[in-house]
This record gives sequence, structure tokens and C-alpha cells, in this order.
Amino acid sequence: MNKLFFVLGAVSLAGCASGTIKRQQAELASCEARSKALLSQFKESEATVSSLNAQIKELKGQISDLEGKLHAEQDRSESLAKSNKELASTMEGELSGKVKEIVAEKDDLSRRLDALQKEKISADRLQAKRERALAELKPKYEALSAAAAAQAAAQAKAKNNQDQAEAKAHEDMGTVADGLLEELKAGTAKVDQDADAVTVILQQSLLFKPQQAKLTDAGVATLDRLGRVLQALGPRAIRIEGHSDNASISWELFGGFASHWELSAAQAAAVAHYLHEHAGIDPRHLSPVGLGEFRPLKGNDTPEGRQANRRIVLIIHPAS
Repeated sequence: MNKLFFVLGAVSLAGCASGTIKRQQAELASCEARSKALLSQFKESEATVSSLNAQIKELKGQISDLEGKLHAEQDRSESLAKSNKELASTMEGELSGKVKEIVAEKDDLSRRLDALQKEKISADRLQAKRERALAELKPKYEALSAAAAAQAAAQAKAKNNQDQAEAKAHEDMGTVADGLLEELKAGTAKVDQDADAVTVILQQSLLFKPQQAKLTDAGVATLDRLGRVLQALGPRAIRIEGHSDNASISWELFGGFASHWELSAAQAAAVAHYLHEHAGIDPRHLSPVGLGEFRPLKGNDTPEGRQANRRIVLIIHPAS
């Protein structure tokens, strides 16, 4: 019985041992599998570590290079800082002088600006004053401008009229000269133009006997021709001047003259009467006047001078 229990126990133990071994084998197989996996992972990690070590080595080389460059840059920076300090020290003195000059120039400009502003204020006031004065003068200026324009127009018209009158006088002079051609050739008459007037100078001896106021036959013939010319010219204002010398007057009991004044006036009147009565000249256009010896052409100290001063002058103007 006891042997039976022992055998059963041994069988039972053998069965238990067999189960344990199987489990252990399974666990061993599992462990081996895990070991292979871990080994594979280790190899991968070892490769990764090797790669990382290579990268670290490369990085150390780069860091070394960077440290060298950093030291070089630091040295350069220190050198530049030193140069900048020296330059700043040098420029500080120069800039200080420049700043002083600029400040002085600024002060001068400020003073000039103040002066200019004052001048501008004065100029503005003066301009305002002038503008007020101009505004006050403007109506007067416009009135004066209008008056000046009217005056200019009047002057232009008068100048045109004067030019026409002078042209007409020049034409009249030619007509009169043609009528007195014989006297002009003989030298006893002279015809001239003064602006718009024609002047006819006749020697006294051509018209009168010495110290007489009665026309001679030659004088009548001359005045006949002159009268026809004056009639042909149309209405004219004719001033007839009697002139004489200063020779002494021979007094006569009948028909004598007390002075050359009376003699020259009588001779001028005789010419005017003849032109009116025989040439038909309107007496309102005739103005006889005696001027005596007071307007001589030449000196009275020679016979030639006295002869030139004894004359009848007709000044022919356009009729007014």
C-alpha cells in the first residue's frame, strides 16, 4: 500500500516536473526571442550611437571653428571699439568746433530773420498804405486817363489839321509865286511859307514913291495880279504890315506924315483898300497894321539895310 502511494507520488512528481520543464522551455524560448530582439535593438542603438558620435565629433569641429571665428570677431570688435573710441575722441573736438560755428551761424540767421521780419512788417504796412492811396487816386487817374486820351485825340486831330493846313499853305505859296513871277525875278518880291501861313514881302519902292501912301502904276499892276491870285485861293485871313526905316521924315504942308508909324500904317491901309475895292477881297479878312521902323530886317546904317526895311508884308492865313 505504501509502495503504491510512493509510486503514485513519484508519478505525480514526474508529471509535475515535466510540466515545469515545458514551462521553463517555453520561457527560455521566449527569453531567447526577446534576447534576439534586444540584440537587434542594441545593434541598431549601437549604430545610432556611432552615428551620433560622428555627428558630435563633426559638431565639435564646427564648434571649434566657430569659437575661432568668434575669437577673431571679438578681437576685431575690440579693435574697432578702440578705433571708434579714438575716432570719437578726435571727432568730438572737431564736432565741438563745428557745433560752435553752426550755433553762431544760427544765432546770426536768427538776428537776420528778425530784422527781415521787421522789414516785412514795415513793407506790408507801407504796401497797405500805398494800396489805400492808390484806391483813392484811381478815380482821379481814370479821369485823367480819359482826359489824356481825349487830349491825345484832339492833338492828333489838330496835328492832322495842321499838316493839312501846311500842305495847303505850300500849295498856296506855289500859286502866289506863279502870280508874282515877274517881281520874284526882278528881286522886288519874296514869297515864303511859315507853318500854315504864306508870307509875301513886297519892296516899298515897288508900290509907293518915297514917303508917300499913293500906289504907283507898277504897284497897281502888282496888286492886280496878287488880287487875282488871292481871289483864286478863296477865303483867307490876310494881315498887311507896313514897315519903314528910321530915316528922317520930310514934312510937307499938304499930305505929309509926322512919323514912319503913320506912313507905314497909311501904306498898309492903301494896300488893303485896293485889294478890297479892285480885287474883291472881303474887308473882314483884311487886317492892315503900321509897324514903322520898329521891326527892321537889317541895320539902318546902310542904304541897302534901309531899303530892305522899307517893305509891305502880307501874311496869308487860312480863314478862321
